[in-house]
Amino acid sequence: SRTIMTSGLTFLTVIALLAVAIPAVHGGTLAGVLLASLAFLALAAFEGIAPLPLAARRLRACAEAARRIDELCDRQPTVADSAHPKPVPPVGDLALEGVRASYGPGAPAVLDGVSLRLEPGRLVALRGPSGAGKTTLAHLLVRFRDVDSGSVTIGGVDVRDVAQEDLRKAVVFAAQDAHLFNTTLRENIQLARRDADEADIWHALESADAADWAHSLPDGLDTFAGEDGGVISGGQRQRIALARALLADARFLILDEPTAHLDAETARRVIAHIAAGARDRGVLVITHSDAGLEHFDEVLELRGGRIEQTLPSLAS
Repeated sequence: SRTIMTSGLTFLTVIALLAVAIPAVHGGTLAGVLLASLAFLALAAFEGIAPLPLAARRLRACAEAARRIDELCDRQPTVADSAHPKPVPPVGDLALEGVRASYGPGAPAVLDGVSLRLEPGRLVALRGPSGAGKTTLAHLLVRFRDVDSGSVTIGGVDVRDVAQEDLRKAVVFAAQDAHLFNTTLRENIQLARRDADEADIWHALESADAADWAHSLPDGLDTFAGEDGGVISGGQRQRIALARALLADARFLILDEPTAHLDAETARRVIAHIAAGARDRGVLVITHSDAGLEHFDEVLELRGGRIEQTLPSLAS
């Protein structure tokens, strides 16, 4: 193999070097102390060139990876700000009107004629089977993607006419797979509002039903979450992401499966805390669970790309 060949060449080179150098030492043309140095120098030279064959083999793969990265960097974003963005209105509803959305040209519609209105101070549940388009609908509300037709508005202004940064300050989306950074729980939660103090953070944790758990940790809020939250359970990870969303100064919250990984009783408590902490915010909760539905002002069902059924308020 290549390794055996390299070792053989190294051995032969050292033998050849010594065959030349030893007579030179005896003849007085080379200092004896340099003999060992020359042998080690030859060994070090082969150590330096040994990785080159492997590097040559990987060069093509690296060049292909670089080409794909260049393609991504040159690609134009599908969502872009208007040249002259409007301010987000300080009041008003978040609404979809006759929205159609698909995953690409010619693809079937994921949402087809969907209309939904989220008013400040109301808690709305959105249910439906996997693949029905619930998360796609959430992405439209925060403009992670644009509609094919219809409109998404905030305070009567089309979201395509406002800056994305301003929209996402007014509408916060807590994804089911929200990322946790390899830093403390405090800093992971405080990402939503950098000026939040200790009391604000604990209040957000209480609203996410995670305060008791955080208090039980030896380092409390200074506990590290690990790479992508890898050192904490899925349920606690979800509640940390929920606490981060609740801490934000946002008029609307979109929560994707905030009770995933939780047992039914804990899920009911979390929904109750969300309802109590909603106050004047509009909150849309995407859920598969039946737990805590009595706390919602409205329960919507999304099937076949349409909101087929509106269940009456279970809170009334």
